[in-house]
Amino acid sequence: MMYYRKALELQAFLDMAKDDDLMEGYRATELMSEDSRLMTQCKAIADMKFTYVVSCQQYGIQKRSGEAYAHDVLRLMTAYPSFRVAYIDEVESPSQDRNKKTDKVYYSALVKASVTTPNEPGQSLDQVIYRIKLPGNAILGEGKPENQNHAIIFTRGECLQTIDMNQEHYMEEALKMRNLLEEFLKKHDGVRYPSILGVREHIFTGSVSSLAWFMSNQETSFVTIGQRVLANPLRYCILYSWCFLLVMVLIS
Repeated sequence: MMYYRKALELQAFLDMAKDDDLMEGYRATELMSEDSRLMTQCKAIADMKFTYVVSCQQYGIQKRSGEAYAHDVLRLMTAYPSFRVAYIDEVESPSQDRNKKTDKVYYSALVKASVTTPNEPGQSLDQVIYRIKLPGNAILGEGKPENQNHAIIFTRGECLQTIDMNQEHYMEEALKMRNLLEEFLKKHDGVRYPSILGVREHIFTGSVSSLAWFMSNQETSFVTIGQRVLANPLRYCILYSWCFLLVMVLIS
């Protein structure tokens, strides 16, 4: 899914590059210095229009226990500066009840990578951007929809794309995002602007097992084909609550 940022940098390069730069191709930007003016402008435009918010509810627990999962998440945040992680943090605080010493207080937190020393990327730590106190534990039932809902408050922008964690992606699909955003700027059937836009899911876990293969096929049948038939010609919309762990903000 990180190809989206690369695609936005490519589109910014094509918009701002001169004829000589276009003749050299976009790959020439990879050889440019990080301080070059064109590369800096392309990265700035991508930062203005794109952000990842990954909802990982167990990140706080994994970080305190020193699990390898937390280090992997931190490595992703270090490799991708626009990568944000939302998680539910549990903190022990003094209890107002005389019968108990401490109570658990829950927060919805958003963190990013913070490199303390540029020459030592291994010393990267996470930095809390926002911290919102919750009335209680947000995970009440199944956990999947709650995991999505508690991270929605950290999203910004005019368009919000929700992506399941088992989806694959490639560069050619990322280049379509500009065309997809254009769909929100025109009225369909001359009545109203669209509020929901469905795109195809590319699931890479279908080859794991026979059950995963079956689930991948039902995604194609129900989501891709079924939803389009319901929308046109039946003019009917059905929404279902599934686990959308990766939330991406796209600002048109």
